[in-house]
Amino acid sequence: MAAKKIADRIKAKLPPPKPAADAEQVTQSQNGDTLEARSTSRRIKTVEDLLRHIEADMSRFEIAASEATKWECGDGEGGSIELHRVFVRLKPKGGPTTREVVAAMIDAAKKDIRRPLTKVVKAPKRDGLWQVLVVADPHFGKYAWGKTTGGDDYDLDHAARLVGDTGSQLLSVGNAHNPTRRTIAFVGDLFHYDRPDGSTTSGTPLERDGRLQKMIEVGCNTLLSLVTQSADAVPTDVVIVNGNHDEVLTWTFQRIMQERFGGHKQVTIKPDFTGRQYLTHGRNLLGFVHGHRAKRKLPQIMALEASRQWSECPYREWHTGHFHSQAAEWQRPIETLDGVIVRTAPALCPPDDWHSVNGFIGSRQAMETFFYDHAGGLSSMHVAGVRA
Repeated sequence: MAAKKIADRIKAKLPPPKPAADAEQVTQSQNGDTLEARSTSRRIKTVEDLLRHIEADMSRFEIAASEATKWECGDGEGGSIELHRVFVRLKPKGGPTTREVVAAMIDAAKKDIRRPLTKVVKAPKRDGLWQVLVVADPHFGKYAWGKTTGGDDYDLDHAARLVGDTGSQLLSVGNAHNPTRRTIAFVGDLFHYDRPDGSTTSGTPLERDGRLQKMIEVGCNTLLSLVTQSADAVPTDVVIVNGNHDEVLTWTFQRIMQERFGGHKQVTIKPDFTGRQYLTHGRNLLGFVHGHRAKRKLPQIMALEASRQWSECPYREWHTGHFHSQAAEWQRPIETLDGVIVRTAPALCPPDDWHSVNGFIGSRQAMETFFYDHAGGLSSMHVAGVRA
C-alpha cells in the first residue's frame, strides 16, 4: 500500500505524455441541434482555427460557448513542445445579432440610396396681393359673466369658438382674393394669464377660466388650427409678439409653433424674440407690436430699427392691440403719426368685471384682415366678429 502511494506521487509530478510530432486529435459530437468540437493540437491554436478545420457553416450556426488553452511539455531531448486545447459549442442561429444589425445599418448608410423621383415644386409667387390677418388679444382663459358685466359671457369654450370661427371666416375671405402670400400676426395677450396662480406676467391677479394647462391646450389648438387652415391654401408666414399679460407663454407658444411647423413647405415662423417686429412686401413696411409701451414713438422707432426697409418702402403701417376695451382709444383706432399709420386692432373678448366696473366698455368684438398691393398701399380690409 505504501509502495502504491509513492508511485502515485511520482506519477503526479511527471509531465503529460509526449505526443508524436505530428499528433493531432480532433473530435466532433452532436446533441440535437447543438454541435461540439474539441481538439488537442500544435496547429489548431484558436477557436477560429478549429471552426475552419471542421468547416463549420457559420451562416447557420453561432457560437454558444468556447475555450482555448495551451501548455508546454518536454520533447525528451531537452526542449519543449507547445500544445493547444480548443473547445467550441455551436447552436443554430435564432436571427441576426445586435452587432450584425448595427453593422448592416452602417453599411447601408454608406451606400447611395436610390430614392424615387419627386415632383419639382415651383417657388410660390411673392409679388401679388398680401393678406395680413391680425389676431389681437383673444385672452384665452379670461372669464366674464354677462349678469355681472352687462355684456357677453366669455370662457375657454367661447374663446375657442369665436377665434376659430372668425379666423376661419377671414381666411375664406382671403382665399377669394387669391393672395400670393398670407401673414398671420399674433400681436399679444393670446393668453389671459401667465402663472399657475392666475396672475399676469407682472403678477396682477385675475379672474380666470380653467387651469393653466387647460388654457394652454385650448388656446394652442385653436391658434395652430388657423395656421394649418391658412397654409392649406396660401404660403403663410407667422409673426408673434408678446403682450403684457402673457410674455412667458408668448415665447413658449412661438417655440410650439416652430416645432409644429418646422420643415413645413407652406409655413414660415418668424424666429425673433423681440416685442417689435417687421415684415415687408414689395413697397410695404409693416410693424407689429402689442401697443402697451412707447405707442406715440412707434414711427421713430420703426425708422431706427428697420432703417433699410424704411428707405425701400414708402408705405408704412403699425399694427397694435392692447386697447380693446378702452373707449377713448376705440374712438381713434387709426392714427397717422409722423406719416406712419398706426392701427389699433379690436378684440373678440367682451369686458370682464374689472373693465365693466371701470367703464372700459363699448368696443366692438371683432377681428380684422388687410390686403396690401405689392406696389405699395392698402388695397382693402375686412372685419368679422360679434355684432351688437
